[in-house]
Amino acid sequence: MTGIFSRLKSVFDLSNTRPKSTAPSTSTIVEELSTFDIATAQHGFYTTILGDNDKPFTVPQKLVQSVVKKSLSDKEQRVKSVPRLPSVIPRLLHSLRDPRASGKDYVNIINKDPAMSTAVLKLANSVYFNPTEKRVTSIEMAVVKLGIDGLRSALSTAVMQPVMQCKSQYFTEFGHKLWFHSRCCAVACEIAAKERALEPFKAYLLGLVHDIGKITLFSALSQQLAINTDNEEPGYAAFAPPMQADSAQLSYTIAKDWQLPEELCDALEQQIQITPGTKLSALAHLLFQANLACEIYAITEADSSQRELGEQALRELTLPADLFATLDTLRAEQ
Repeated sequence: MTGIFSRLKSVFDLSNTRPKSTAPSTSTIVEELSTFDIATAQHGFYTTILGDNDKPFTVPQKLVQSVVKKSLSDKEQRVKSVPRLPSVIPRLLHSLRDPRASGKDYVNIINKDPAMSTAVLKLANSVYFNPTEKRVTSIEMAVVKLGIDGLRSALSTAVMQPVMQCKSQYFTEFGHKLWFHSRCCAVACEIAAKERALEPFKAYLLGLVHDIGKITLFSALSQQLAINTDNEEPGYAAFAPPMQADSAQLSYTIAKDWQLPEELCDALEQQIQITPGTKLSALAHLLFQANLACEIYAITEADSSQRELGEQALRELTLPADLFATLDTLRAEQ
């Protein structure tokens, strides 16, 4: 399994895009919104993906939470909880960083993995990557249509989807909903990065991976609950509190395990225990705002009467006024 981490370092090596910043040399202070405070938005988001039921929180469930927290703090155990990634990806991303690589090189690598070919074509034909709607029917066309930056984003999306969409006998839509949120956050990060003179692909990737801690915790809790709780059906309290408390730290720890670029790891580390008044680097602040906006978007999807307040929140966050409309196009493709 340790070989996966070294391959991931190659996959997501962004050293050739822009020099790493030292966070937070230029810092931005987190401020509460007048519409949704941080805690309210977070709780609302969790209820959209877990529900807000009042099933009893039992002693066995509490013990499971303790066991999972302890096991994920141990690197050897944690590695076993993170899904494997397709082995074709390191070679492909290496070619993307090689200025001597040609479109033919990309086509040859992608075509060796049918699942990857299908995923890339689907993304190349999505509204987000292909707003002109001129249908892309081959990998050759996808390479030309998307360009290098678009191809990197599309491939990162294709890589992360099976990692984020884990299956569980509990809250069976959780993986799907969290994956959609991750895509929304990646898109929001990329759009905001372009407006703030930050590197768009770094921002996109950061949004895509920022909740790897949540899905890892959910998967580990699901497995242990199934083994140790005598077929009890767990509720909101069995999952949400440990994810609220520990998922940001776990996302940062996994990013370090994967040897992701230090700039991304720094931004993830700064998401731990954010409160009003916290100082964040530009990239970390972008992630915080994009994630908050996407949590609010999930709330407005569940309750359309909140849409106007959600759009007011976008203005307070200085994010594009049409961001939710862009995310609506992602929803239409689900």
